[in-house]
Amino acid sequence: MYRRVMAFDFDGTLAVNGNVPAEVETALEQCRDSGYVLFLVTGRRYETVTLGSLGDLFAGIVWENGAVLTHTASGETYLPFGQLDARLLKAIEEAGIPFERGLAIAATWTPHDQALWQILRSHGGSTSIEYNKSAVMVLPPGATKGTGLERLLALCGLSPRNLAAFGDAENDLSMLTLAEVSVAVADAVPAVIETADVLATAPGPQGVLEILRQYPLSAKFLDIPLKRERPILLGQTESGAAINIPAAQLAGRNLGVFGNSATGKSWMVGLIAEGLHHEEYQVLLIDPEGDFRGLRVLPRFVSVSGDRATLPPPSAVVSLLDEGGVSLVLDLSQYPISLRSHYLAELIRTLRPVRERKFRPHWIVLDEAQEFLFEGSEITALLRPLLETGGWAFVSYRPDRLSESVLTSLHHLLLTRLTDRQIGDCLRTHCAVCSLIGASLDQIPMGSALLCGGEIVRMRPAIRRVPHVRHLYKYLDVPLPPGKRFSFRTEKGHLGIEAASLYELSRLIPTLPLESLEYHDRREDFVKWADWTLGDGGLAARLRKVENRHYQGDELREALNQVVSTHYEELRQLK
Repeated sequence: MYRRVMAFDFDGTLAVNGNVPAEVETALEQCRDSGYVLFLVTGRRYETVTLGSLGDLFAGIVWENGAVLTHTASGETYLPFGQLDARLLKAIEEAGIPFERGLAIAATWTPHDQALWQILRSHGGSTSIEYNKSAVMVLPPGATKGTGLERLLALCGLSPRNLAAFGDAENDLSMLTLAEVSVAVADAVPAVIETADVLATAPGPQGVLEILRQYPLSAKFLDIPLKRERPILLGQTESGAAINIPAAQLAGRNLGVFGNSATGKSWMVGLIAEGLHHEEYQVLLIDPEGDFRGLRVLPRFVSVSGDRATLPPPSAVVSLLDEGGVSLVLDLSQYPISLRSHYLAELIRTLRPVRERKFRPHWIVLDEAQEFLFEGSEITALLRPLLETGGWAFVSYRPDRLSESVLTSLHHLLLTRLTDRQIGDCLRTHCAVCSLIGASLDQIPMGSALLCGGEIVRMRPAIRRVPHVRHLYKYLDVPLPPGKRFSFRTEKGHLGIEAASLYELSRLIPTLPLESLEYHDRREDFVKWADWTLGDGGLAARLRKVENRHYQGDELREALNQVVSTHYEELRQLK
């Protein structure tokens, strides 16, 4: 549901001498009927163009270079930047400058612009002049095509991150810069051509028709490379080269994030979520274990949680996404496990029409995907028709349990260490788009990942913006008071072994009797010690995930060792 909004300049782009060719209008109608939302953006004075049936295709119109907005559904007209000062208009008139007055602006043409500049300098204020080839417009402060269109998109609940804009003249630059994809017709001015991601080979309306047929009407809008790519930084290669994922790949494609427990999957997903949110993409993280609740410290990023009695219904969560426009973590860690699938199914049902109308959230993450997306599950059936629209990410330590339809929908993978060869073989079989042949997935270092999608690159995670709790550092290596140390035992009694710090715990886990580790895991002692004694909610959440999976024997030892040693190293590096 990405790049589904289009905005068009009128004169010189859609129209020549005020006329839009019939074949262009037909192509616009085809786009509208296939689900695209269309806007007209013009420097013309309010309602000085007779659009006829063409006007019915647009969800809204930006008039007077952004100073006047009309919202089709409500029939309302808005002047978001006010009107020109009456004293300024009087001064222009007294200076003998010919001009036409709009609802909010005044317009003349060159060479009268020099006299206008002199009047503006003497008048003061922040009124501006905008050029459209030979036309010259005097605008209220803040009014441009870009700012006006941005306000109109907000009124419609739409995001500029879904926008493709078409233009030809200087006053289109602010609109083209706002858009995710910018398109110039062949006879556009040099500045527009230089800015555009796509340049038509034909001028004016025929150039628009060319691009519409080549991309949106051929379902290839995602294939347009961007000059102004929004890179999401993940980290560095061993040689120090920065590694990024283009935001367009995340919003328009599907990502699988797979690896053993406690190998940094949540860290990497959180890093991507922060980057996308920073670039003004809307993100939804469905978080069964509470791994991402820390993202709520970011502006306009909220966390919703609760138990069976207090968790808001799916309709309320979707309303917050729809009307509030925020990014959101849906923390299900307190919600009964047996009820999560039903809740998630209702969430997907409620979210689907919003995403089909407004094309957001741009990126939806489902953590612990193996619990929901197995073959034959209700959620798999609900999700299957939605996967082709892209913008999904699935996080799992057992991707071999995911349905085939989910695995084959993935366009790229982000992999941490995978020691089970059966899982690696599964990914090589189902994810043909990624070149995993010969990759040693069990040798990926802790704190690193492989990004595939052709070339495989080794990365190290970058520093995340979400702050860590400084008081945790003193428990890394400095011994705790005797009453707060972790004392190991079995059903038969105490072993006489204690962990006085996180460092000591990380060194003891590989050597302690399995009987003791299983005893403490069953009683949730590791979780309670991390949460109540250390006050480390992040470590407690990771340990709770291990406890929920009911590991036994060496599998339990390996999971605990990865969680504790990884957490220790992360905190130590941030000291």
